[in-house]
Amino acid sequence: MSTQNPVTLQIPILPDREKDLDRLLTSFGNPAGSQSTFPFEKFENVHFARWFLVPATVIKGEKVQPSVMYTANIDGSATDHLNAMADQIPEVLDRILNHCVGYPDKGSRTPQSRISFLDTHRISTQAFYIGAPKRTVQQIHQEAALQSAVRTFFDGEEGAAVHSPRAALDAVRKWLASDNKWDWATKPFRLPGIKWARAILLGIVVLVVLIPVAILIVLIHFLYENKLQPLGLDINQLDPERLQKLKDQEDIIYQNQLTQVFEMKPGLRKIFLRFILWFTNELANTVEVKGNLLGTPTIHFARWVIIDQGRRFIFVSNFDGSYDEYLGDFIDNGGWGLNAIYSNSKGYPRTKFIFWKGSYLIGQFLAWGRFYQVPTQTWYSAYPDFGLPQIISRSKLRVGLFSRKNLDSSEIADVLRRI
Repeated sequence: MSTQNPVTLQIPILPDREKDLDRLLTSFGNPAGSQSTFPFEKFENVHFARWFLVPATVIKGEKVQPSVMYTANIDGSATDHLNAMADQIPEVLDRILNHCVGYPDKGSRTPQSRISFLDTHRISTQAFYIGAPKRTVQQIHQEAALQSAVRTFFDGEEGAAVHSPRAALDAVRKWLASDNKWDWATKPFRLPGIKWARAILLGIVVLVVLIPVAILIVLIHFLYENKLQPLGLDINQLDPERLQKLKDQEDIIYQNQLTQVFEMKPGLRKIFLRFILWFTNELANTVEVKGNLLGTPTIHFARWVIIDQGRRFIFVSNFDGSYDEYLGDFIDNGGWGLNAIYSNSKGYPRTKFIFWKGSYLIGQFLAWGRFYQVPTQTWYSAYPDFGLPQIISRSKLRVGLFSRKNLDSSEIADVLRRI
């Protein structure tokens, strides 16, 4: 059983090289396939990955230089992944990182100098959500193959001959046991569940900080919220050319990606953001472990990362379905959660004591989201045709098929329904 981890790199770009790097990364393609030249597939432990540019900006009169970011959701350790990249695709890394500040010149590039450079630009991830915890890339593909094989069995003569749910389960179990290609599926796999001890501890911490946080929210509302202007646009007021460029990268496959870059609000807002990201990370790793983040069952991975020495933060996610459906589900099921995080960014629709209004001003919210979205020049999915509910259901099918306990009629019905 493997643990999924985030890898996040942020690397400053050399002056006047941003456009060249944009063109290069755009040429690497997307999960639709054939034109992609960045060899993500060499790394069998990568679920999703992307390269994108963080544009330059000016904050309090100081210019923040543009940078390139690499984010990946992997099985195993970030260190092993970066070592593998430096070892297996040095020429591709050179093509990208040659545009970056401080990259070793051609004569001094070695596996170790590349690894050192990547490691230098590794940054921490403040909050990380996994839609299907504990599943490796290999397991996700294996469980899809298992479901497909079982469907084929029931379409055949032997499977069609059974006439009761229990007989059907016994027949398919016998058929699977006759072929050692399914031996991997007999290994115990415990479906992720709430980590109750950690969840109780989290609850205690929340109770302890409840009054200080409530005071912080009141102070933020009266000292900050009414002084900062929201973006105040609706979707029809955005630059149509830029909006179309973003949409051109969407709905290519069943899954979609989202990359956003925000400037943090000052003062107490920065304190609150760090607290809420810590809480989000804890919640994601203790309670929200069954593929349903705040009632939204379509998010494969998501992360929030503070960048540029605490002046900006990014959000990146991979999800099923369309952009509008994705945000619509979030607003319907957890708009207060959106407010808790994103009201700490400039331009966000005005909230009332953080948790009210904000995302519920739907027109302003959708325009705000698009305004701060940036293109994802290169992105990858290891299983572009799989929805998150499918992945979770296939794991439950595998557990049911190979369970050693005597299933009752409702449990048998649940197993057969997942076929």
